[in-house]
Amino acid sequence: MLKITKIQESGRDVLLKLEGKITEQWAALLDGECRAYLRQHKAVFLDCSQVDYLDGRGIEVLNALPQSDVTLMSAPALMTELLHIGGRS
Repeated sequence: MLKITKIQESGRDVLLKLEGKITEQWAALLDGECRAYLRQHKAVFLDCSQVDYLDGRGIEVLNALPQSDVTLMSAPALMTELLHIGGRS
């Protein structure tokens, strides 16, 4: 399960806290949430400190989000490494 909580929102950006697992089952939900804010021309900050699992589809979704507008924060080391291997620098 993936829990997405909006922590803070302003006219220019939004901070979302992610908790749990970013798997194929939940990756589309995360993608939809992020893209909804991107369509509003908001920068998206994802607090990943409570993400405890990431599968291949989760990696694909996170790597497909525009790095110029989506920032990953406090990602666990393993998550950072998996995303780096998957193409996100």
